[in-house]
Amino acid sequence: MMPVELHDAVVTLRPWTLQDAPWYVECTMDPEVQRFTTDPPTLTAEDVAAAISALAVHPERLAYLVADRASGQRLGNLALDRADDVGDVSYWIAAAARGRGVATRALELLAAAAFEHLDLRKLRLWAHAANTASRRVAERAGFRRDPARDQTRAIKGETWPTVAYVRLR
Repeated sequence: MMPVELHDAVVTLRPWTLQDAPWYVECTMDPEVQRFTTDPPTLTAEDVAAAISALAVHPERLAYLVADRASGQRLGNLALDRADDVGDVSYWIAAAARGRGVATRALELLAAAAFEHLDLRKLRLWAHAANTASRRVAERAGFRRDPARDQTRAIKGETWPTVAYVRLR
């Protein structure tokens, strides 16, 4: 079982609350989040609240709000979907928090805890081929390119070229 909260000296990963839903929606309206995530532009706080509530009945899905450890300021989203001994990771960081290493720290925290507490053998993630920032985060967090799993995906009515990364236990 994963700890409810994870943290290092800079960031905290904590469970989402219903009070966080409007902030999530606000962040996903950022053009960069829309450009590189599957969140639709029509997302509402009610949709997010329903997704947060559904986490309680889906133990294979973990979702964390990334926050500043000192201030508690919300910084981003990090999720892990598990199937057997493999986890698929996704993340985004709010515009105001980008460029500070937050995503890398959060991804490293999640990976270490997932390998320790969930007995996963591998973590995977995909990034839009043009999302160089996300690709750098993955590499800094110990993920390596897995070109055999690159694929095009139908997302939000478009065809996205995605590149794959993997981190082994």
